[in-house]
Amino acid sequence: MNGAIVINGYLRGAKFDEPAAMMAAAAQRHGIGFKTLLNSDLSAPIGDGEALEKILGDTDFVVLWDKDVKLAMNLELWGMPVFNCAECIRLCDDKALTHLTLEECDIPTIRTFFSPMTFGMPFTDISERIIDQIGFPMVVKDCFGSFGQQVRLVNSAMELSQYLDGAVPRIFQEYIECGSEDIRIEVVGGKAVASVRRTAPDGDFRANATLGGTMLPYTPTDEERDLALEAADAVEADFAGVDIIRSPEGPLVCEVNSNAHIKNLLNCTGIDVSDSIIEHISCVLR
Repeated sequence: MNGAIVINGYLRGAKFDEPAAMMAAAAQRHGIGFKTLLNSDLSAPIGDGEALEKILGDTDFVVLWDKDVKLAMNLELWGMPVFNCAECIRLCDDKALTHLTLEECDIPTIRTFFSPMTFGMPFTDISERIIDQIGFPMVVKDCFGSFGQQVRLVNSAMELSQYLDGAVPRIFQEYIECGSEDIRIEVVGGKAVASVRRTAPDGDFRANATLGGTMLPYTPTDEERDLALEAADAVEADFAGVDIIRSPEGPLVCEVNSNAHIKNLLNCTGIDVSDSIIEHISCVLR
């Protein structure tokens, strides 16, 4: 069996290259041929299997460690098994779609208001409705973003007004007091294989490691584990990093990441999730 991992050709650096190296090493440990490709390497006309075959050769599966959902769809049109699938990437990449999917599946999550489609026009006319439904403080997130860098805590109508321009799709969420902590549970093949508790740095509410948050190994409760498994299943994920916060009413799903940064998990827990991913793919394709 031979596989390939696809990363983005225009976002380079350790955060993007490390997972590819980890997956290649795991494949080698399991006797699987493996290569790393850039999404730009696989640019081909829609449905042109011959063009893709020239690039991929005898590749039996692709791990798409990127958010290039259209590339995933084109590979699937050709019949290539893609992990995660295009639909999973689509649902996880857009935070509004993630929360709509979680709500559809009756999975406990945060009260969320999404921006209307305005074709780039401001939507200040519904600011009072957002405030009435969500209240202050509220969390404002760009629908498309990573590493917590497009997440803000908003405390007033004046602050909120700068995020109602319509230029960027966003979600507006109730702020849940959780001690500036969250839980990341990595799910692979319907099993929770690693988890950490993340704590935000002083003066911030975002617990992302990229922003200076600290991580400790964590054993989730049965309720938290089951919630993570349900969330991953809802978005059709073969593997996913599920972020959970603890509220007074119980655990809530905050986000589902289709290509969470597994090097941080390895550094914190000693668990190399890439082995679980390769083993899962091998079982699916066997």
